[in-house]
Amino acid sequence: MIYTEEYRINSHDCDFNGAVRPSAILRYMHETSNLQMQEYGPSNDELRADNKAFILSKINLSFYSELHAFDRIKVETWAVESRGVSFYRCSRVFRNDDLVAEMVGVFALVDISSKKFCKESDIEFGFTSEPNMLELDLPARFKIPESVDLGLIGEYNVNYSDTDVNMHMNNTNYLDVFCDHLPDTKNNRVITAIINYQSEAPLGATVKVYRGEDEDGYYFRTVRDDGNVNSEALIMTDRI
Repeated sequence: MIYTEEYRINSHDCDFNGAVRPSAILRYMHETSNLQMQEYGPSNDELRADNKAFILSKINLSFYSELHAFDRIKVETWAVESRGVSFYRCSRVFRNDDLVAEMVGVFALVDISSKKFCKESDIEFGFTSEPNMLELDLPARFKIPESVDLGLIGEYNVNYSDTDVNMHMNNTNYLDVFCDHLPDTKNNRVITAIINYQSEAPLGATVKVYRGEDEDGYYFRTVRDDGNVNSEALIMTDRI
């Protein structure tokens, strides 16, 4: 089942170039999937009541053109048949008939108490999954090449505005952290983002931000105070 919502772009989602921030586009995608869950079930609140939660482990994002304030967009989202303990979801954003962005996300369903992964048989959705996965021109598996020299370029404190009901940084805010640490956001735009989410960044935590680059783009790694890797990413940019 493909679920669709329409939005008008909020002007506060735009950056100093006048274009919508990549993180905001991701939020429109996630909001649409949340609305599907809310309407057809189980909602996030119902999952928590059942002691379960979806945890995002990876996203592949492609941005094909810029959005601007007050653009009217249509967002499509659908769940893809799960494989083992991995749950897949695809999303697309259109302005009129033009495809603006696409995403493939990989989730895990976790039992909150035991921290064990659940299977598709452990949950009953109110909507059907689709057989078709988006075929993005991106690697199925992502790992920072050993040849890339990562250097410490800053630290980031997880604040109130970063967190959600789970009391840790919301997955959409990671894109803001990476974009904040790109060398030239005035003259470049993000065209691709691959993010691996490896451990939570709770409210009040400080993560160290490392960056390196090669011909493909900018690589990031964030590391918590306890030494655990928080996230890894590849951000590709193009000239405006």
